[in-house]
Amino acid sequence: MSSEHGLHVMLSYHWDNKELVSKIYKVLKSRNIPVWMDIHGGISFNLFQSMADGVENAAVVVCFMTQKYQNSRNCEKELLYAERRRVSIIPCRLTRDWEPSTWLGIVIAGLVWVDFREITEANVDVKIDKLIDQIRVVAGKQLNCFLPETPSVEQTHPICVNNSSNTLYPVLSISSEISNRNTSDLNNLVRASSIDSTKRSTNLISRQHQSIDHTYNTPPPVPPRPNKDLIRERLSHTDTTKTFDKSESIDEKKENSIPISNGRPDICEVSVQNQSNPRSIPDVIDLSPSVNNSEKKRSGIIIDYSKFRRPPRIIGDDNDEISFCCPSGVAVSKTGLIYVADQQNQCIKIIPLLGSGKQILSRPFNRPKGVHIDELGRVLVTEHNRLLILDNDLNLLKAIGDHGSKPGEFNVPWGVTTDSSSNIYVCDQMNNRIQKLDVDGRFLLEWGYEGEHPGQFYYPHFISVSGNRVAVSDQLNHRVQVFDCFGNYHYKLGEPGNEPGQFSCPFGVCIDANGHLVVADHDNNRVQMFDENGDIELILDRETNPLFDFQGVHGLALTHDGGLLITDYKRNGKHRLFIFA
Repeated sequence: MSSEHGLHVMLSYHWDNKELVSKIYKVLKSRNIPVWMDIHGGISFNLFQSMADGVENAAVVVCFMTQKYQNSRNCEKELLYAERRRVSIIPCRLTRDWEPSTWLGIVIAGLVWVDFREITEANVDVKIDKLIDQIRVVAGKQLNCFLPETPSVEQTHPICVNNSSNTLYPVLSISSEISNRNTSDLNNLVRASSIDSTKRSTNLISRQHQSIDHTYNTPPPVPPRPNKDLIRERLSHTDTTKTFDKSESIDEKKENSIPISNGRPDICEVSVQNQSNPRSIPDVIDLSPSVNNSEKKRSGIIIDYSKFRRPPRIIGDDNDEISFCCPSGVAVSKTGLIYVADQQNQCIKIIPLLGSGKQILSRPFNRPKGVHIDELGRVLVTEHNRLLILDNDLNLLKAIGDHGSKPGEFNVPWGVTTDSSSNIYVCDQMNNRIQKLDVDGRFLLEWGYEGEHPGQFYYPHFISVSGNRVAVSDQLNHRVQVFDCFGNYHYKLGEPGNEPGQFSCPFGVCIDANGHLVVADHDNNRVQMFDENGDIELILDRETNPLFDFQGVHGLALTHDGGLLITDYKRNGKHRLFIFA
């Protein structure tokens, strides 16, 4: 993704400072300096590949240092990857009463830093000019925009000359020579498997910018509690006929999770007690199959494992009439129509589940990612920081949200699903949270933020709901987490690796009425299926059947008779839809 001008300047920052960095981005752009920033077109159809391109095609990385930047695991990995590839780094200080330390202090030791402290309207342009001067010094020979007038070293001047706190980072001459890029590192980049933020990972460098201060030494025990009064008020309009019988009465719990330790995959149900008020909204509902299994079997989808003994129907292969370019989310309607979010072709395609393989309809969208069909027959699509509600012919009914981190706003939304009451759940990926909206798209609650502990996420990708179970693929934590419909954590499944029961970047996820989980194990090129106890039920890969030659399984969807749809693609590889029906 290198710029038409050659290499670019990459801006690395924490989400709290996006307004200042956006202003700098616009000034650099206005002066014809090729510049990369995630929220200004830096993120394309593949998040990992986009972040890889951002670092690998950078002549210099400008990092805007604050305490939150230093505490962010994503920012740390991004800058460490730039250092590993020997990309020049220009540090910028944004706060006065703070000194970089730990990993950040080591990375920038000896580098000339630019002073962006105490920014005002009167001095911001002067400070940006100093940054541009330093970019010219450090990377002028690699940026074509500077080549006609690259100054000699004698013409340059120090960036910071009057700051008494600059003893750690003295003004030094900077060599602009950078070793050749090793493009083979991309394979390591896509497999970002590091969970310990203190390790110097060579895997995918990706970042999440948000406003939460991660300065705690011990993890918070639970995600934020939902506003149950607000939920009651809004759900009463859509679910007035529902009542709770005595068998559903459950005591509120003070704890959201129970530590587990056993030899099987990490899975543990939360115990419950009866409660005197049967109409209260519970904080934790028992998810064990013995409690509600009979009801789910009457109303939910149950996986039919016999369908995987037959060869799949494959659409989008080399000789097929329908072609895809990076298909992501997939869904199927009750009338037997498949909806595929074709990211790079920037459209939603409708294909019949059975019979003819010809495309019925295609409508353009802005890099659609997730797609789902709710109980009302509406089509939900996530695209470019918003959620769209469409009719079954893909005509727009309502657009929800905008770019941001406030309730109802999104930062790269991906997976989307609904429950039996058509409440909407969205994986707000770069905000590392799940947002729940009512049937009309009004905000109800959210849970999760960046981290590796229970209830936290590191890029939640896809989501699935069955009964009171909400399964989320926690991509870079290499696990699937299961919650109830109010965001209370119940258990997790998986850990990094390629053995049965382990994951490497899980993408699509489905949960059926019996609590069986289907997971698209993306980097391991396989689909794993688990029973309600977390035991392996079935694995689909080349070893199982040569026809299951997955190259990068992505989205999943259960058909209404227990079959499975799988989107599969790999960069510079085949882009296909597998149908087990």
